[in-house]
Amino acid sequence: MKDKTKQAKMLTERQEQFLAEHHYLVENFLRYRNLPMDEFYDVVIFRFLRAVQQYDEREDLQQYAFSTIANNAMRSALSNHFAKEKRRNKKVQILSLDYQFKDSGLTLGDVIEDESVNVCESVCEKLSRPITRKRLLHRTPYKSANIYAFEKEAA
Repeated sequence: MKDKTKQAKMLTERQEQFLAEHHYLVENFLRYRNLPMDEFYDVVIFRFLRAVQQYDEREDLQQYAFSTIANNAMRSALSNHFAKEKRRNKKVQILSLDYQFKDSGLTLGDVIEDESVNVCESVCEKLSRPITRKRLLHRTPYKSANIYAFEKEAA
């Protein structure tokens, strides 16, 4: 894994001043996308800092507005973050209390206390089957992985 502290160059005084003048772009970017500042600030700020450095050092970028460069950099950082989360969650399988057993039509929540149904056998059978189809459903956009749920498998 890359160590960002070793990679990052120190900002010059001019770049620090430029950063201070344009920091509102980070806040606006997150606010516009309804992303919590405390959760996503670290995701986008490093790309924003790199955008400040590149904008100052490369004359070819200065033909564009800095807000365009910064927004593209932060959008890329956000996209990479969600792609990484998706890869991390790809192997996760969530078993809900609303899971419906195909042999009885009851949900797992209905039968947990019912001693006549062998819950362990049904759950173990469900978990041992290979996942043939899954789809992430986003209940609210851009939230952590713990609110993702898998669509029920086709019977």
